[in-house]
Amino acid sequence: MAIKMLTNEETAFFCEQLAVILEAGVPIADGIEVLSEDAGDKRFQEISDTLAKLMNDDITFFDAMAKSGIFPDYAVKMVKIGSLTGRLEDTLNGLADYYAKRAELRRTVKSSVAHPLMLLAMMTVVIVVMVIKIIPMFREIFFQFDDSAAAAVESSISFAYSVGVGVMITLSAVLVIILGAALLMQIPSAKKGMKSFASNFILTRGLSEAMAMADVTNAISMMASCGISPEQSLELVYDLTANKIVRKRIKECEKMVVEGEYFADAIAKSKLLPSIYAHSLKVAYKSGAFDSAWQKISVRFTQECDRKIYGAVSFIEPVIIGILAVIIGSVLLAVMLPMTDIITTIG
Repeated sequence: MAIKMLTNEETAFFCEQLAVILEAGVPIADGIEVLSEDAGDKRFQEISDTLAKLMNDDITFFDAMAKSGIFPDYAVKMVKIGSLTGRLEDTLNGLADYYAKRAELRRTVKSSVAHPLMLLAMMTVVIVVMVIKIIPMFREIFFQFDDSAAAAVESSISFAYSVGVGVMITLSAVLVIILGAALLMQIPSAKKGMKSFASNFILTRGLSEAMAMADVTNAISMMASCGISPEQSLELVYDLTANKIVRKRIKECEKMVVEGEYFADAIAKSKLLPSIYAHSLKVAYKSGAFDSAWQKISVRFTQECDRKIYGAVSFIEPVIIGILAVIIGSVLLAVMLPMTDIITTIG
């Protein structure tokens, strides 16, 4: 039976355990066997066993991770970079922190979205009851009045029913779409497609680019500290992100560097980084402090990414609640119109 993809929490824990083993001076293959033997959790024992069997086939650790199909794509690619640069321990520690933060962020998003979604579901039920039971009941009550009163409310009742049906269909469709998206996110290929859509959709494009740049600058920072050449760094980080805009800029920057362009100038011309960062890198490369400069840039992009994510999360709840308030007001107004017409007719 196939092993389920690791969650953010599980990935963080697994990377942390491997980093501890490497810090103790134990080779990665032996460390995985240790994890397999000492794992108290059945799931982690299955994961460790799978990796140990794959590495017995004489393949590298990151190839074993990729072949297992249970690790996030970003983790696999970062481990590959860490292995090639000789910074696997630092990479695993960084991944542990990265996925721990992503797990916390996921909990925050769930908490922020769960309440308005529950309201949305409840409102859908209320609207369904109103369309099926309440509005027809009002129709029967109103039509018990004299003919002039019944004629006065006929159009209002029809309008209220039409509004109710429209809102009911809309809310039901929204719930189905949300449920479908949640289910699709469990499928790796569908998840990749949704990320690609998010990178092009106008409302999520900025956030997608910020997340991609945080990942890219973090990787380049690590490689710069290891003395990896700019050309090789760009070649390795190209596959690190699926964001088409960022990938295009990386490819343009790599082409300029290969053609002899100064790295900092290539970064500015390709718009891989804002010009202010390109200028600071130019100074840093001349002074020999490029690794420190890249580290600061990585921290700033990570902070900017976190700021945008939390900003988007804090924006979701009031928007959904506001939309629900408008929907509730519209339906109540539509239901009250017939009563107003009757009062006007009687008066």
